[in-house]
Amino acid sequence: MSKLMLGCLVLVVMAFAENSAQAGEQWATQQDPRFGFSFTYPAEMFASVEGERPSFYHYGSEETGANFLVGAWNNEQGATPEEFKQWMLTHAEGYEDITYQPRGRSWFVLSGHRGDQIYYEKAIFSCSGHVVNVLAIAYPEAQRHRFDPVVERMEDSFKSGTGCG
Repeated sequence: MSKLMLGCLVLVVMAFAENSAQAGEQWATQQDPRFGFSFTYPAEMFASVEGERPSFYHYGSEETGANFLVGAWNNEQGATPEEFKQWMLTHAEGYEDITYQPRGRSWFVLSGHRGDQIYYEKAIFSCSGHVVNVLAIAYPEAQRHRFDPVVERMEDSFKSGTGCG
């Protein structure tokens, strides 16, 4: 067997093993009773952290230092997704190193680096723009190989609700 074929075989086996390990993880799904948004997360990786705002959920990992927040609120100012994104970029810290920022008509994503952390933040406007739903995740760049697939699955599962608060 040539070295190239052996190298390819090793990569395939490693990818299969990683996907099998992820498939064995316990994922929990939660739905907010007020706004109806739902999200899925690896329950073995994150523990709930007490928060003080209704319809906001905070999770953290003592082992890795990763954390995430999911929440929603009434868009009382009537901001559009672009206006809210510009407000974030102007008034919040840590958006100097953006590496990814896709957008749609009713959503946007900001992702990049803050120090040695990677962040991924998605905002979805629902209920004809009256509700803002947010998923924000931060994790150590040194563990990117472990967290990138987790973030992908969490982002895919994050759905705005029909509850208009």
